[in-house]
Amino acid sequence: MHPSTDLPLDRPFPTGARLREAVVQDRPTLGTMPRARRGIGWWLLPMVDLASSSIALAAVALATGSNLYPALPLTPLLLVLVYGALGVYGAHRLHGALSDEDGMAWPVIHLLAAALFAWSTSLIAPLDGGAQLALWGVFVLLDTLGRRLGAPLFHRLDLPERWVLVGDESTAQRLRAYEPLRAYATVIGAVPVGEDASQAAGRIAALEVVEQYQADRVVIASLHADDEGLLDLVRAFKSTGVPVSLLPRPLDLLEAPAATPSQVGGVPLIEVEALAARGAVPYAGPDRRANRRTRVSVVVPAMNEEKNIGLVLSRLPDDLHEVILVDGNSEDNTIEAARRAYPEIRVLSQSGRGKGDAFRTGFAAVTGNLVVMLDADGSADPAEIPRFVEALEAGADFAKGSRFLEGGGSADLTMLRKIGNAFLSGTANLLHGTRFTDLCYGYNAFWARCLPFISLDAPGFEVETLINLRIAGSGMKITEVPSYEANRISGQSHLNTFRDGFRVLGTILGEARRRRAIRQAPEPIGESQAQAAQTAAA
Repeated sequence: MHPSTDLPLDRPFPTGARLREAVVQDRPTLGTMPRARRGIGWWLLPMVDLASSSIALAAVALATGSNLYPALPLTPLLLVLVYGALGVYGAHRLHGALSDEDGMAWPVIHLLAAALFAWSTSLIAPLDGGAQLALWGVFVLLDTLGRRLGAPLFHRLDLPERWVLVGDESTAQRLRAYEPLRAYATVIGAVPVGEDASQAAGRIAALEVVEQYQADRVVIASLHADDEGLLDLVRAFKSTGVPVSLLPRPLDLLEAPAATPSQVGGVPLIEVEALAARGAVPYAGPDRRANRRTRVSVVVPAMNEEKNIGLVLSRLPDDLHEVILVDGNSEDNTIEAARRAYPEIRVLSQSGRGKGDAFRTGFAAVTGNLVVMLDADGSADPAEIPRFVEALEAGADFAKGSRFLEGGGSADLTMLRKIGNAFLSGTANLLHGTRFTDLCYGYNAFWARCLPFISLDAPGFEVETLINLRIAGSGMKITEVPSYEANRISGQSHLNTFRDGFRVLGTILGEARRRRAIRQAPEPIGESQAQAAQTAAA
């Protein structure tokens, strides 16, 4: 193994700087966004709102002789954005009053959004009070009619979810034969509950099941597993990022913030949204850290990095438990270069596309108890891994690299990216109550026990933001450590500043909505409710 100073990079990493850690969030709640199957019907609802507002605006403008431009199309687009930020759209909407259009809050939200639409239009177009009231009324009428008349079409165009049942085939056959469920979901396969195995083996088996069936949701028939076995099944499948639901039997197994009773096509389910209760009590038992052996697993996603991967792997520190390369179907000799530089490397091929999907594949395969995320382009210094390990062994659950702490820095951060990163970090801190200094930097490390809380389901470059926010939402202790970002060794970056920046912003807003939904979860299920749900499931 070559020492880190033997290999020339574009710019040497600084050494000898005084390190300063920063606690982003201490432990006292995890929000994991259920990912549902999206059909074309999901996109028609915003189109109805856009069309209704545009027609209403055009009608009022023609009646009053006002100029349409630029109020059209600006204010209709603003209306759609407001609805999106409030969680009105989405393949899986917020729980509670906004969960469907029959909720008590929907009429209020509808009327207030219409008022905002009329008022914002008056700021651009010369509309008096009467014209604003007319615009408000016409939009509410057209939008309500459009939604009501289009509801059957939206329902037909929505794709049924693909379910994999963890249980016996007889239960799967009963679900397939249940007529009301067919419009919402299809049971595409049943897998038996496996024998006891390690957590790593369970994650790998879960990922294989999800990818084999291309499942949108895993439904666990909880009567086929004991309490501990059920929790192991939930952790394994949540680690793959797929939504997990339970056929209700022992309703008191999970706490209310983590499990929400629901129905899909008349079938009672318990939707597993979180694996930590918001009132979690900090661990107060004996300190076993002195006797714990840290086994570091490094996960490296790579696609067409033949010229970079060898230098990166050669800089890795000694005594690692394993290094996993997740190849994104490279067209060059990335795999061969990796094996030449690090003969012990494990090579996996991702079935999907994107950096997030690559990490999802690699995380499922780790066998160590500490996971490090490392880029293959040479921008992150592998020699910094001991810093992250030290922070975790000192008591953090998640160690996040930061280019803005003393001892950190960047040779690749343009002024535009710096401004964008500051805006995104500030937005996340405001909405999530954190203190991130460098939200978008992807050099992170964490204990493997965090994987079920991450429940990774983002395919692209927003993956780092998603992981950061879900760890924050789980109530875990996050510590930032200084890190230096160098230029890529060779080639062009796959990052697109504006496209990926908007995806990160969407992730921040989406996770904030989810976190609020979990905080507003119902009270713990009482005995009478549990008996009623068990009777319905029988």
